[in-house]
Amino acid sequence: DEEEEDDGLEAWERAYADERSWEALQEDESGLLRPIDTKTIVHARYRRRLLPSARIQKGLIRYLYLVIDFSRAASETDYRPSRMAVVAKGAEAFIREFFDQNPLSHIGLVTIKDGVSQCLTELGGTPDSQIKAMMGKLECSGDASLQNSLELVHEYLSRIPSYGHREVLILYSALNTCDPGDIMETIKKCKKDKIRCSVVGLSAEIFICKHLCEETGGFYTVALDESHFKELVLEHAPPPPAIAEYAAANLIKMGFPQRGAEGAISICSCHREVKVGGGYTCPRCKARVCELPTECRLCGLTLVSSPHLARSYHHLFPVTPFNEVSSVPNRAHHKFPQTCYGCQQSLVSHGNKTSLHVSCPKCNQHFCLDCDIYIHESLHNCPGCESQR
Repeated sequence: DEEEEDDGLEAWERAYADERSWEALQEDESGLLRPIDTKTIVHARYRRRLLPSARIQKGLIRYLYLVIDFSRAASETDYRPSRMAVVAKGAEAFIREFFDQNPLSHIGLVTIKDGVSQCLTELGGTPDSQIKAMMGKLECSGDASLQNSLELVHEYLSRIPSYGHREVLILYSALNTCDPGDIMETIKKCKKDKIRCSVVGLSAEIFICKHLCEETGGFYTVALDESHFKELVLEHAPPPPAIAEYAAANLIKMGFPQRGAEGAISICSCHREVKVGGGYTCPRCKARVCELPTECRLCGLTLVSSPHLARSYHHLFPVTPFNEVSSVPNRAHHKFPQTCYGCQQSLVSHGNKTSLHVSCPKCNQHFCLDCDIYIHESLHNCPGCESQR
């Protein structure tokens, strides 16, 4: 209340006032303007997602349904330009990050509007088809029904093999739910079948959403603004800790199909139509599929590629988080390197001070913030330790 009296702005007005970057210009020691450095803020958000990845078993093969609330509440304009636009943008970023972090996993889309739930896309392994289907259905109407959405995803996820981790992420805009029956019974069914349900709200905290997440082992959070909403959604992209019942080792039969010739004509088992060139051939039944990873529609064999398997390996043995090095002057007992070990860019900022960077706890090599993100998300090994082996 005191802050609102001081600046005379509401909470949502202050959020947009912060975007007026021209009012917060930065100057160097010579008086020249320089760009505002947002790298530290982005890096802090990234490290918050990285630190929980301790030595715990992860769910590497995930089957996740993304449930999006497109009821009339999504047309509210407290998020600019509307909740629907913010949710669509955040869902697109999440889908791409999800497949980057989980190359062996599948995702499907479910929408809620007019009191019913509709399966927009089935579980698949390509982000482009999921995003295209979502962008073609951006319409808001009617009420939201949380029970109908849970019943729908429960019907699909109950068929998933025991080695797959069943998850639901709900982006909920409404403040109520219009259910045809007892939603508590539906929650009990989801808990019994080990379906982890998480909710990211856009309005206020709702008891039934919090109860759902507590019973199924998920997380319930409420966004404060657009950037906070995107941050909360992206926290669900890395593989979560495995449920105790799924922690036992399982042997999974997988096939590594070969890509078909460009001029070959065959019937696609996914779309059930004739296609020319491309595609992949199942090594067991010789059926054609369009995308990987997927399951063969004829023999049920899990089809993946070797790069998908290699990219999932780093979750089993993750790179140790690097130690942050504070910005301190170069003194005799603090002789930091002048350049980043990875990209050779200068680590010295204005005033002959070493800028914020990180160091590997094993080889003690120093890296800039961009290289830190690249090593942990793409390279999956420290180049300093690799060079000294």
